Amino acid sequence: MTADAILRNPTLHPNALQASEHAASFKWHGHAHSPRSSQVFCLSAFGTLRNITAGNRVLAGLLAEAFPEIARPGRPRAWAISPEHEDEMLLNERGVKQPTSVDCLCTSTQEVVCIESKFVSDAAEGFGQCGQAVNGPCAGFYGPGSDLKTGTDAWCRLEGWEGARSPRLYWSLGRSYFRPEVFAQQGRDESCPFVGPNYQLMRNFLFAAAMAERDGRKFFGVLAICPEPTAGKLALQVDRFRNEVLLPRYRDRVRFLTYERLIHHLRMTAEMEALELAGSLEERIDTVCR
Repeated sequence: MTADAILRNPTLHPNALQASEHAASFKWHGHAHSPRSSQVFCLSAFGTLRNITAGNRVLAGLLAEAFPEIARPGRPRAWAISPEHEDEMLLNERGVKQPTSVDCLCTSTQEVVCIESKFVSDAAEGFGQCGQAVNGPCAGFYGPGSDLKTGTDAWCRLEGWEGARSPRLYWSLGRSYFRPEVFAQQGRDESCPFVGPNYQLMRNFLFAAAMAERDGRKFFGVLAICPEPTAGKLALQVDRFRNEVLLPRYRDRVRFLTYERLIHHLRMTAEMEALELAGSLEERIDTVCR
């Protein structure tokens, strides 16, 4: 895959990228040249907002729809948009494995919102699962004996050092936000709460929470988003995470919307740049998803 192949991708909006995202260091996904690329569609949708006049107003409207408590009358706060954002220190994700990578990090002076975007194939697959159980080092339950690789007594093998991989903070940070039953000791015939699709949502949630705590921001949240034709599985998984993992007072910090709502907010501006982006996103959804 070459940079030229990505730039020729019909799903990539011509105004989506900033100079730093043309650099070789930018973390393009393996299928970024494909019209079905979720990463490229996300960049087209949110990256382009940085380069149109109404972009901040559109993003503020979308996020206020997802999280009504951050709605601000009058002029909205200015939002910064950072695609493929990583910070390995937030969740102590140092070492050989991939740290949490936020598809689109949105920050204002008072808020942090992580956007998890899906498009076609990844929407059909659902949110990412824990590779420890999928690939075999973990037996798939939360409790002593689950570590099949090193045989420690850790309830989760990610809580300890392994070579260059540092202990992840998922479980310790999660105690402030997750239901008590999430931390109950399990046996071999049970499944860890984060074996399946809760894993990716959990990491995004804790990333937003840890960043807000570190940077003194008052609000944090996670917005999952995909086109309406591919939304069924993801909407159910978000509901399950909200109801089965999060404490009731944090349930509304994770929301699901479709890209059609972003298109709606673009059209509401009646500005030419926004209308063009709305039409481009709609064409891609119609062509690729339907």
